[in-house]
Amino acid sequence: MLHRDDSTMRRLKWGAVLAAVLVLGTGTAAAQALWQRSVALNAGTTTTGSLALATEWGSDWSAWKPLFPGGTSDSAILKVTETAASGTTLRWRVTPNVSLGLSAEEAAYVTTQVFVGSCGSSTPIATGASYAPAGGFLPGTSVDLCLRVTLAANAPAALQNRALTPTLGVAAVQAVS
Repeated sequence: MLHRDDSTMRRLKWGAVLAAVLVLGTGTAAAQALWQRSVALNAGTTTTGSLALATEWGSDWSAWKPLFPGGTSDSAILKVTETAASGTTLRWRVTPNVSLGLSAEEAAYVTTQVFVGSCGSSTPIATGASYAPAGGFLPGTSVDLCLRVTLAANAPAALQNRALTPTLGVAAVQAVS
C-alpha cells in the first residue's frame, strides 16, 4: 500500500506542476498577445513645411477717418498671401488680431469687425477666431481682409470726431482637417 500511496502522491505532484506550467504559460502568452496587438491605420497625407505671410494694401489707403457717434470707418482691402518656401504642403487658416490702443473706458464705445472680402457685405470673422474655407487655404493662396471700426452712438465727447488708429495684425495657423 505504501507503494500505491507514493505513486498517487507522485502523480498529484506532477499534476500540480503541470497545472502550474499550463496556467503560467497561458497567462504569459495572453500578456504577450496584449502587448503585441496591432491596429491598421487609414492611409493619409503627411504635411510638412512652415508658414510665412506677406501683406499688401489693395488700394491707396493711409489714415483712418475721424469718427462721429454711430459712424463707421472701413479700411482698404488688405491682401494676405501665404509665402512659405516652395515644397510646403501645409494648409492654413488666417487669424486676424485688432488692437485699438484705447483705454478700457474708451474701448467700451468702439467695436471692430474683420471681414473676408469687402467690409459689411461678406463673411465676418469673429473676434479671436480664425477663418479658412473647408480644409484650409492651399499653400501660396491669398485672402482679402477688411477692418471696420464703429463708434457707439452714445460715445463721450472726447471720442467724437477723433481719428482712431487701430492695428490689424494677421497670423497664419496650420489648418488641421
